Amino acid sequence: MHTITSPTGTTAQPHSARRRKGVAFWIGRAVLGLLVLLVGLALLGASYEAIMAAGDATRYPPAGQLVDVGGYRLHLHCVGQGSPTVVMEAGGGGNVLHWMLVQPAIGRSTRVCAYDRAGMGWSEPGPLPRTPQRIVAELHTLLANAGIPGPYILVGHSIGGKYVRLYASQYPQDVAGMVLVDARHEEADAAMTPAMRADDRSRVQTEQRITQVFRRLGLVRLLASGPADIPAATRRMIGVLASQSQALATQWDEYTVWADADPALRAAPPLGQLPLIVLSSELTAERDPILRATMRTQAGLSSNSRLVIATNSGHGIQIDQPTFVIDAVQQVITAARTRQPIGK
Repeated sequence: MHTITSPTGTTAQPHSARRRKGVAFWIGRAVLGLLVLLVGLALLGASYEAIMAAGDATRYPPAGQLVDVGGYRLHLHCVGQGSPTVVMEAGGGGNVLHWMLVQPAIGRSTRVCAYDRAGMGWSEPGPLPRTPQRIVAELHTLLANAGIPGPYILVGHSIGGKYVRLYASQYPQDVAGMVLVDARHEEADAAMTPAMRADDRSRVQTEQRITQVFRRLGLVRLLASGPADIPAATRRMIGVLASQSQALATQWDEYTVWADADPALRAAPPLGQLPLIVLSSELTAERDPILRATMRTQAGLSSNSRLVIATNSGHGIQIDQPTFVIDAVQQVITAARTRQPIGK
């Protein structure tokens, strides 16, 4: 390579070398500027979240009442009048707001109650471990202490389906009907290999870590994702409640022990002629043949049942296509009141 000697005797760099050095300098400055911008945005987001979180208790008061169940209080929200009372059990990580598109419509024909399990939504934390048996006992105490007598029509979404089935096996005299909304069945647990369980645990942990980061940066409030049928302010409230540290910890505590219900559910007697509708997400069923089979198995728990496929719906049928849930509950109410078969 030829070098250029300046009149002073020093060696000058070629033009191409100086140009590369200049480009590298500006790239470095751009990267540094981007890092400074990202750090600044993160600090701004964290400050925004801290300021907003301080006012959440005032900004988002509980919709219903807080009922003592033995040294801690659970949030219960009821609307409407009449019997039998419909009791709604949310899925993993869910709260009363997940029923907001169906509860008012059902409340026009009977009383309908949704509640937050201990540590979720507006409910106070409860004792550990968060086993299905403990959750069922808490629900029974909640309804008794709130002065809401049976019989009940139990509606359970996802893992909540296990809880309501366990409730029905322990308190059959209090249950007049049931709706299972894309509910998890014990056969789905049994079909999981150790590798599948490990992958699932890793997925849940990753999702929780991402949620925690988003919450700390204020992104949960700003993004407020969800269906257009729900106002943006309510979507934001759902996200804020579900992403709280206590809610995430409780969701994990429930997730790690929900299979404890499986032996009791396998040993539970059939539901006889109890009115039962099983709602299955078409998208979930198409993706997983095991879940598709368990939906048929659940429909066979009663001789007075129907299996309904919610077309174009994901796992959260009560959010994606709430009319399916509303219609199913209304049919079970009618069957319970008239003692007629489902759909008659």
